Amino acid sequence: MAIFDRLDRMMSKTVDRTYSVRAVVYPMARTPNGRSMPDPSRSTIDLKGIFDTTPAYDGIEIGARERSGNDMRTLATSASFDFSFDVVRYPHADLIKQGDRLTLDDARRFDVILVERDGLSRAVLKLVQA
Repeated sequence: MAIFDRLDRMMSKTVDRTYSVRAVVYPMARTPNGRSMPDPSRSTIDLKGIFDTTPAYDGIEIGARERSGNDMRTLATSASFDFSFDVVRYPHADLIKQGDRLTLDDARRFDVILVERDGLSRAVLKLVQA
């Protein structure tokens, strides 16, 4: 095993031990114009990982549309939600798809909008509040 692979595994385990929360991913199936429903062909996935909330500032024009640039009336704020988990520890988590529902241990619910790899041993779920 290369030294950087070993360091990545050690850091991933340490971060999970220190900051992790439990979550459950419920597989959902949806049609293009329909509601999402539970997908009976896939099973639920129990995960343990890091949940992160960061502020997001988008230049959405909600005030006067004078096209004079951003002022205090044109900025909209929101939050960006991420859930990072170890793919070596949870290899079956590759089955997570866009539209699946994630529920944290404190009962907050989110929909998965993107699944992407973060380096060698972790994956990040980009979430939107349900």
